[in-house]
Amino acid sequence: MDKTSLIVEATAEMARFSDVINGTAAFNPVDYGRLRELARDLQRQEDAELSLYGRKLFELYRHIEKYAELLERYPAHSRPVRKVSEAAMKTAATLERIGERLEADVYRKAGEKYGV
Repeated sequence: MDKTSLIVEATAEMARFSDVINGTAAFNPVDYGRLRELARDLQRQEDAELSLYGRKLFELYRHIEKYAELLERYPAHSRPVRKVSEAAMKTAATLERIGERLEADVYRKAGEKYGV
């Protein structure tokens, strides 16, 4: 698979995390098998940016998993839940920036190849 399709597929899988954070869906680790597989595949890439994207993707998965676990024990406004939620948001923002850099790199290389 090329970079763009890997990133698009990972982004589509990540979209379901917002439902968990909003409380409209329960977290079930079985539902995220493809996401974990994508993260593993991305971590093994030789490209440093893709590898970083895979690590951050797996980190986001762990944050959401911890968030769901903490919600069972603590109220939503408690400090542990807020800390994990903030960490997940920071990781999601990092993923978005890395994805934008990867996409720009693909377009830059295509421009060099075709002389645009």
